[in-house]
Amino acid sequence: MRINKELKSLSKAFEITFIGSGISNHDCYGKTFCKYFYLIDGKRNNPLTIIKQTLLVARLLFKKFDSIHIINEQLMIFYYPLLFRQHVVLDIFDSIFLMKNQSNNNLLLLKRIIYAPVAKILVTDQNRKALMPAFTHHKIHILENFPNIFNGIIKQNNSREPLTILYNGWLGKYRGTDVVNKILSVDDKIRVIMAGWFADDESRKLAMHPQVEYKGIMRQEEALTIAAHDADYILCVYAPNSENNINASPNKIYDAIQTRKPLITNKEIKVSKFVKDNNLGIVIEDYNNFDSVQLIKDLYTLKNSFNFNENLIKQYTWENIEGELLNAHKV
Repeated sequence: MRINKELKSLSKAFEITFIGSGISNHDCYGKTFCKYFYLIDGKRNNPLTIIKQTLLVARLLFKKFDSIHIINEQLMIFYYPLLFRQHVVLDIFDSIFLMKNQSNNNLLLLKRIIYAPVAKILVTDQNRKALMPAFTHHKIHILENFPNIFNGIIKQNNSREPLTILYNGWLGKYRGTDVVNKILSVDDKIRVIMAGWFADDESRKLAMHPQVEYKGIMRQEEALTIAAHDADYILCVYAPNSENNINASPNKIYDAIQTRKPLITNKEIKVSKFVKDNNLGIVIEDYNNFDSVQLIKDLYTLKNSFNFNENLIKQYTWENIEGELLNAHKV
């Protein structure tokens, strides 16, 4: 979702060559913004996909780009030979170092090598900037995970049943599937709408549950419309099993603000303080050991009781910050 917004914004100033990997009939919403679009058909971590991607990059080795935008440190390995004498922007929102609990100056030599060709680094908030090694701070720009402004119709479900939870984005055991399974095991009336990318078999199995409707992969605009029309709550939980999860900066926080639909999140992630301070939803105490009966009681009791600050709604939009992306690319 972030990538599609970035492609649209950058296409205002550049002719874009896109290189990525994935299933050929999915994840292609940004294609319309690209002059050249190379999607390697296959799973990202598959050895054959990696070889194909490396060979494709080799073909472009001597081409001069005005700017190169790379998603997360993991991809630096493929593009490293391309990057010297180029203007490189590294966009970090799922850092491999935070996944491995190696923040700040840990693995400093490796980080110096990886970040050496990079002119600008984009991170999603001040908290994640503070987790970067000190020598990179002068390169860092903040580019939050704000959605486009939402001007659609917002509906409230005033009947007691069924209560509906939207679970979308990266669908995985440690990013919500465990929580949804616990909720459904207690209440046989709650409805769950799923949309997005499956990270594991547990989440694929969950999509087959009779109380779950899986909508597939969709644009962020479509997800916002579903949230505004059909959801009572948006699920935004992370197992506290890595620095990357604990310091998550999810777009769902801002999706909730735009659609005026409250969140379900967990106290272990740092952004939960923002949720609590601004009364944006329900914060459970413990991802792994929360009281599912009490949570469900709270979901029903507090439904339609959250009031969203109009200043936040106006402030937290992609339109207000896309200039930071263009500035990073010297526009």
